[in-house]
Amino acid sequence: MNRMDAVRPRRRPPTLFRQIAARLAAFTLLFAALDVGIVVFTYSRQPESLAQELLTLEATKAQAGGVLSPDLLTGPPGAESWSARYVEPGSPELRRVGETGIDGASTLVDWTRREQTPRGYRISGVRAIDRGEERRWLAMQFEGDGIRPYVPVIVNEIIQHVMLPLIPLSLLLLLFNVFAVRRVLQPLRHAEREVDALEPDNTLLRLSEPSEPREVNTLVSAVNRALGRLDAAMATLREFTANAAHELRTPLSIMQLSLDRLPAGKQRDELQADARHLTRLVEQMLDLAQADALALDGHVAIDIADIGRDVVAAMAPKVFAAQRDLRFESFGDTAAIGHPEAIFRIYRNLIDNALSHAPGVTPIDVSAGPGPQLTVRDYGPGIAEVDLPHVFDRFWRKDRRSSTGAGLGLGIVQRLTEAHGGTVSVENATGGGASFRVRLEV
Repeated sequence: MNRMDAVRPRRRPPTLFRQIAARLAAFTLLFAALDVGIVVFTYSRQPESLAQELLTLEATKAQAGGVLSPDLLTGPPGAESWSARYVEPGSPELRRVGETGIDGASTLVDWTRREQTPRGYRISGVRAIDRGEERRWLAMQFEGDGIRPYVPVIVNEIIQHVMLPLIPLSLLLLLFNVFAVRRVLQPLRHAEREVDALEPDNTLLRLSEPSEPREVNTLVSAVNRALGRLDAAMATLREFTANAAHELRTPLSIMQLSLDRLPAGKQRDELQADARHLTRLVEQMLDLAQADALALDGHVAIDIADIGRDVVAAMAPKVFAAQRDLRFESFGDTAAIGHPEAIFRIYRNLIDNALSHAPGVTPIDVSAGPGPQLTVRDYGPGIAEVDLPHVFDRFWRKDRRSSTGAGLGLGIVQRLTEAHGGTVSVENATGGGASFRVRLEV
């Protein structure tokens, strides 16, 4: 694939509805062409009918004119000779042999006669022309050869017996197509909406399987089976991550105790820092696995302020050892519905983040309320505007050469917050530093 192919936008494939409509339109055109062919073939085998229809068509032109004048008639195309004139009722052209009225007089009728000539054929006949209460008789005769003089007749027949019936029929078919196809595709559109609504927070959701049509039912069933296999694979991965992190905690604790027994010096301090980093990484992996497996039905009534006090008390020795000050304040009305251990982990990861990124001996402020929210603020350099959209991405670090973290802490905070239906935000606080706020649903 070249570079131009990579940047060129992909064309969206046509919808099933569009494909069906296009095929129906093509079938309609094919049917119309077949119908036209049948009309042409039928009339070409009936020269007498063509002659009769041809004279009738020419008489219709005269009747449609403003005055009864044969000058309005130009004759059919391709006619070698053409004549048209009005005749009186007693003229011989109006008599048909054997046709008499009640009194024995000749009956005035329309007639047509077709004769073969050395050069082709001759057609003659008479047609009645009515203009209001006036009736006159138009005698016509022409000579010609081949099919060309009959083209107006065939075209007229195609319009009258093919196009006019086919147009409303095609419209009805298209309307039926819209109704029928939309109805058949409704289960697919419903399944599409359900797929778009799937969230990683609840992997137990499945698509509704329609009873009909069978093809859609089969497709949706296959998607549900695929979702089941994906859920099982994700569960295995989460279980592996949690078990691996849990199993690593014990050897890391033993290693930390062993390092404490080494002689004091720069090498021991570096090894202890690496051990603390590994321990923190394992704890975050365990937090992440438990965050992904968090069950929403385990939520109970909690007090965000009480959990915040417990976190501050548990982390105070670690913060004080770093020559930092950890302050807590409650603004009241801190009742919420949630998972106590998850809220504890949210507090802890935000405090660890502040401890890692704020310099020197600046304090860390932790607060709860007002309402179901908590805030952790540091007094460091803040966060650059270009970095704000990425701080909650898992494994994202501004400086990947830094060994102070794996970039999981804030991702865990966001995942746990979303599991509670809440939101987490960050802003640069007035006076310096970054302020992280977590809002939960009541």
